[in-house]
Amino acid sequence: MNWDNRNTSKFPSPLPGKTGWPWTTTSELLPDKIPDGSPWPKISVVTPSYNQGQFIEETIRSVLLQGYPNLEFIIIDGGSTDNTLEIINKYEPWLDYWVSEPDRGQSHAINKGIKKATGEILFWLNADDLVLPEAFNIVVQLFRQHQNSALIVGQAKLIDSSSNINGEINSYFSTWEEAVTNPQNSIRQISSFFRNFLFDKYGTIDESLEFIMDTDILLRFTQYHSPLVIDDYLTAFRVHPESKSYKEIILAYKESEIVRKKYLNSKDLIRKHRIRNADNWLNLSKKHKLSIHERFTCLVYSAIKNPFSIISSEFFLSLIDIMKSAFQSKIKYNNKIK
Repeated sequence: MNWDNRNTSKFPSPLPGKTGWPWTTTSELLPDKIPDGSPWPKISVVTPSYNQGQFIEETIRSVLLQGYPNLEFIIIDGGSTDNTLEIINKYEPWLDYWVSEPDRGQSHAINKGIKKATGEILFWLNADDLVLPEAFNIVVQLFRQHQNSALIVGQAKLIDSSSNINGEINSYFSTWEEAVTNPQNSIRQISSFFRNFLFDKYGTIDESLEFIMDTDILLRFTQYHSPLVIDDYLTAFRVHPESKSYKEIILAYKESEIVRKKYLNSKDLIRKHRIRNADNWLNLSKKHKLSIHERFTCLVYSAIKNPFSIISSEFFLSLIDIMKSAFQSKIKYNNKIK
């Protein structure tokens, strides 16, 4: 840190009309040292960025206004062409490292940041998400209380483009076997804080993955280190029309299948995953936010993964609903061209 990030006397003013966290309110300033006199462990925050100028200032402020004494903030930008660099330059005095250059995608950007990170605790935060107030203090106190824990996972809020809270995204890890067979994910990267040694010992992000690089590394780590899951809300995950996970959900679940196969090392796990996977595709087929073609594709995948799903009432009802939607869509189209 170029100078104390807790000194906000020269901190950029909030944008017009912006109030609340992290604009006009901050986390409580923590003392220079822990009450027992020991230093605060360094937290390294890595933010991959590309053309998120609409959101990145709020993301940056949510990190810097934590009031945490030993923070390393790294931003790896992929060569943004919007106003992202203007915003990064605005906060440069509070950043430890940043770069803007073409990269090979989000996974590559995160790995570049991980290699730069020197903190005992590592956390990556996408350029459209937020850290909630007091999160770093909560995490550090828990790591101190649970010296053998290598991974702490909290809960996360869901926010929209305007940062309004409209739901939550929960982590509830029980066993690794449950996590690896669950297509919906039992733990979420957005609220996961890692001890840095995990990346040295078990490897960094798989850069061949586009959608679920976080799931892969969480399954890799938790195979050897059960996470400490807490009830505290640590972060906020933004869902908006340009979100990768929102736009390409089917591709993400197909990639998830490929990744999980690496870890399904017994017939029992393969069977459990196949059944849960079929149920997941069946549930996706009911989502009206998907196109009719996409919904039908999900229904077909469900039947392929578990042929017995075809005889279920849920499968039949979903098929009827898709056909009804297709019929209504055809009527609207015919009326439009008349």
